[in-house]
This record gives sequence, C-alpha cells and structure tokens, in this order.
Amino acid sequence: MKIQSVTHNNRKRAFQVKASKKMFQLPYSKVDPQPSADDSITRVFVDKELGREGFTFVLESGKEGTVHSEQVLEYNQDPHFLRDALLYKLTIESQKRVEKTALSKREIIRRLGTSATQFYRLLDQTNYHKSINQLLSLLHVLDCDIDLLVRTKAARVKAA
Repeated sequence: MKIQSVTHNNRKRAFQVKASKKMFQLPYSKVDPQPSADDSITRVFVDKELGREGFTFVLESGKEGTVHSEQVLEYNQDPHFLRDALLYKLTIESQKRVEKTALSKREIIRRLGTSATQFYRLLDQTNYHKSINQLLSLLHVLDCDIDLLVRTKAARVKAA
C-alpha cells in the first residue's frame, strides 16, 4: 500500500495516514520509539526510501522511528490485508504439505483438474490473485481437513 500523506495529531496521540483514498489512524503507543510530552514529534514524512510504503518520524531527542504500511493495515484490521494474510498462511501450509506428500506433483495437478502453471501459481506466496477456494481445493487433494474457527477476540496478555 502506497502512503499518500501522513500527519500526527497530539490531541488524539495518533498518526493519521492517508492511503488508497482511506484515512487510517495509528496510536503513538503502537510505534517505537513512543512519542511523549517530554519527547514530542518534530517531523513526520512519507519515506521515499521505503517506496512510499511507510513513514518515518523524528522526536525532539533525535530518535527516529519507521512504520511500514502493513503495521497500519494490521492495526486497523483492513479486510484486504486480512485476506492477503490468510492467503499467505494457507500458501505456506500448502507448500509444506506438497513437500511431505507421497503424491507426485503430476498427480496433484491431475486431481485439481488444472495446469502445471496454475499449480505453481497456487504455491507462490507472492501471488495474491488466487482465491482461498483454490487453496482449499489443493489442501483437500493433499488429504487435509480444514476447520474454520471463529471466536470473540480476547484481550491479549503480553508475556512478562
């Protein structure tokens, strides 16, 4: 995600990030180093060295922090980001299962009813144009049971 602009709002104690015609917020508490009343932000800018996919901020003390756009999307629970994260996890699991299976790749391709090219696209973790349905079909061919677990979010406790 390319960031178009970023500002900071000391009243809300959050960064305001504009990207893809949407405005996202990221609280100061989610960045490192954390800005404070004693060490406030002097400068914030979209970082061109990150390909405009992140921003950098500078504190009065001279400390710098960098935030990638994925951190912003994850905090805001962006649906497209969550879908891509699920696709990534399913793809990595599929890669592991393909390596462990006794089935040949030709047999997997035959059972999927697809081409070798499409099969290798399914196993490419950088390809986000595939569907979750395709990956579920692949995992089914690999004799995997897939359960979907939906639960209420619990407060996460940090390990001490």
